[in-house]
Amino acid sequence: MQENMVKNVSNNTFKLKQTLLGSESGWELTFDAIPDLITILDRSHRVVKVNKAMAERLKKSPDECVGIICYHAIHNCDSPPENCPHEQLLKDGLEHVSEIEEKNLGGYFIVTASPIKDDEGNVLGSIHIAHDITQRRKIEEKLEKTLEEKNILIREIYHRTKNNLMVISSLLSLQSRYIKDKNTQSIFKESQNRAKSMAMIHEKLYRSGDLENLDFTEYIINLSNDLYDTYTLDKNLIKLVLNIDEVTLNVDISIPLALILNELLTNSLKHAFPDGMDGEIKVELKKYDENYQLSVGDNGIGFPEDLNYHDTNTLGMLIVNSLTDQIDGELKLEKDNGTKFTVTFKDKN
Repeated sequence: MQENMVKNVSNNTFKLKQTLLGSESGWELTFDAIPDLITILDRSHRVVKVNKAMAERLKKSPDECVGIICYHAIHNCDSPPENCPHEQLLKDGLEHVSEIEEKNLGGYFIVTASPIKDDEGNVLGSIHIAHDITQRRKIEEKLEKTLEEKNILIREIYHRTKNNLMVISSLLSLQSRYIKDKNTQSIFKESQNRAKSMAMIHEKLYRSGDLENLDFTEYIINLSNDLYDTYTLDKNLIKLVLNIDEVTLNVDISIPLALILNELLTNSLKHAFPDGMDGEIKVELKKYDENYQLSVGDNGIGFPEDLNYHDTNTLGMLIVNSLTDQIDGELKLEKDNGTKFTVTFKDKN
């Protein structure tokens, strides 16, 4: 019984192959069963044959489509459109694939135009297969709109954060006017600058076309000059040197690094050159393969010998150490000729 079943299956398969491959009706059945839109054209853009799916899009029967000019029926024009794949393959004999909108066919399609050649390689016409991607395009457009709305929201958050930080900076400035103690005033001023340095980051992100990465080169120059103007009373005594590579950093690195720079540069400006001493402060940002290095150095009086920069109660160094750990960086101190702090880190891009 099992042998008979196997024999019957084999016979059915053979008959199916004969029906589909050995007769015109079988070929027609296969041709019309394909959901993609298929059109066969001669060299003059005249329709030789279409499948059922294509005829339905043209609101005609397959027989009614035969003989019509393709660009008349589909493109509503009197001549082949620009970059017409049929025209291109008539010239080069190659297959062409394009993504186009065909309003008369009801949407967007990926069209593959393949040449039909004789035994000698002459192009007789072409076969066009149009795969409907309208639903995919609608989903893509919806995602693009959602992404744009998200970007607008993120920009607004950056803008409001910047405004709030500037308000905090202004409040600290106003409050410091009522403080007589100079040390307390200095604390307020440093806190004010921390808020401003973060506000500058958020302002750049708000105005940038890239919400995840920041041109840190421009930022570091602006922040360094701003701090220099704030703390330097006599610019003839203290010189600021900037040596900055063109660097773009991820926002998750940029914000902590901005605060690190703020603390290190403020420390040099305030403490490196006491009692009218002159000197130079150098800020550098360099890229070495996958690593980046931010350094702030001065040729001033030097870092206190009895102070461990990794274990100190001063707020500035606590911030620097904490944020260096946050970006998985390494902090080093050189005391050869003054003080030089270097933070080595990798970007998160």
